[in-house]
Amino acid sequence: MKKVSTKKRIVAIILLIVLSIASVTLGIEYGKLSYMTSLGSAEKILDEPPARGKVNLLLLGVDEEGVRADTIMVVSVDNVNKSIKLLSIPRDTRVTLNTGKKIKINACLGYESRETMMIGAIRAITGMPIHHYCEIDFAGFIEIIDILDGVDYNVPYDMDYDDDVQNLHIHLKAGPQHLDGQAAHDFVRFRHNNRGSDVYAPGEYQLGDIGRISAQQKFIKELFRQKMQPQYLLKVTELLDVGYKYVKTDFSITTALKLLSIIKSAETTDMDTFTLPGEGQYINNVSYYLYSPAETRELVRTEFGYEDGKIIDAPTEVEQ
Repeated sequence: MKKVSTKKRIVAIILLIVLSIASVTLGIEYGKLSYMTSLGSAEKILDEPPARGKVNLLLLGVDEEGVRADTIMVVSVDNVNKSIKLLSIPRDTRVTLNTGKKIKINACLGYESRETMMIGAIRAITGMPIHHYCEIDFAGFIEIIDILDGVDYNVPYDMDYDDDVQNLHIHLKAGPQHLDGQAAHDFVRFRHNNRGSDVYAPGEYQLGDIGRISAQQKFIKELFRQKMQPQYLLKVTELLDVGYKYVKTDFSITTALKLLSIIKSAETTDMDTFTLPGEGQYINNVSYYLYSPAETRELVRTEFGYEDGKIIDAPTEVEQ
């Protein structure tokens, strides 16, 4: 019994990290449930994680139909430099398929080889190895935040938005406050105020998706700082229940153990956050995010520690 309990603790810690980070992503609709399962043939494209060093986890938040990645992040945990870093990939990032077709990266999940295409696209863009994959459906968002006892957060702006079609009604006042699951859900889904408001898109939200990512990262950092504490290990059973309902991943007890070892060695409740370099453009009346390969390579080299000779030789086109 003791051995089983230990395994549950390990998995719960991993889930706490994954769910705390990924469940706060913005603009996610309530989705159909997926379960913690293996990725089948998609696991073959994942890189072998090192025994010591950086382990990179690709985190996705999917839409209600499961065919669009609304939020895409790479979390890199480094037990040598004692750091945790997060790279956000805008969902409109344009990628080229091996057929020559141009698509938004979030559409990779609409293809039959969905996970393989997404992993390949991230490797092609960043040149970074991807060791683990985690796809999360967000129907449990409110439940997760409530299990974690809510979040203390300084809401930067008054937020008032109503959408009867989505049954989405956001009404938050600016200032420090304790956000329960529903309030946290409302905050992270905010994009702009109702039309006709004195301020339609406040602050960074004027930048569209890039501004949304900025707000998302600030919230993630604060949530991570508050919830990576020993008392939340007491919520093992509740976290496991949520995880098994809403997570699709290659994790096993073995991979969880390896990742836990690196995370524990980092000894931090802070993380550095970055966004894929580039700019938004309209091409043939379609909004894309065109990333800069040169700036991306420099970011990966200077901030994520992959020197030119150590970055993986990934194809520039995505296999369909």
